[in-house]
Amino acid sequence: MIRITPHQFKEAFLQVVSTMQTDLIGRWDNSKEYTSFMRQTILPAIAPRLCVQVYSHDYYTLDCIYFTKRDTVHFRSEDTYATHISIALEHENDIKDTAIEMNKLQLFNAPLKVLITYCERDSERDSYLKRYNNILCSADVFGDFATLRRQMVIFGSKPCSTINWHFYIYEPCGFQELRA
Repeated sequence: MIRITPHQFKEAFLQVVSTMQTDLIGRWDNSKEYTSFMRQTILPAIAPRLCVQVYSHDYYTLDCIYFTKRDTVHFRSEDTYATHISIALEHENDIKDTAIEMNKLQLFNAPLKVLITYCERDSERDSYLKRYNNILCSADVFGDFATLRRQMVIFGSKPCSTINWHFYIYEPCGFQELRA
């Protein structure tokens, strides 16, 4: 199993979105097209940078998973049944629905869980991070979300003609911005 760190995911994500910035901006105001582009193009393009495989369709209701090995012993080789999930990912255009997605991510045993969503204001971002923090505190029955089963939130915003990305990682003291 390959364990992807939040820093590694951030770097791979930024490499991909920076090369496709124009395409993302062109779809920004059409949530259906934007989501489709994220799931069919952006998320799969991250996988080779992390040396993992990707399944960017619904996988037990997850929007995308990254994994290293298919279970071909118990299932047909053409089917996608991962032996384990390296990264469980949810993408949600409407931030109002993200508490549901954060709650869902907690149901999966994976070394990294990522939620990608969007908001323009810092105050709104802070409010949602507090909400996510409460969800994680309630769900962290083994006390390992800040160490073994990492939680990452990526917020996108487009104040002008470029998309800004903000990365947060869950630490023992709550969500902290992930810098360099």
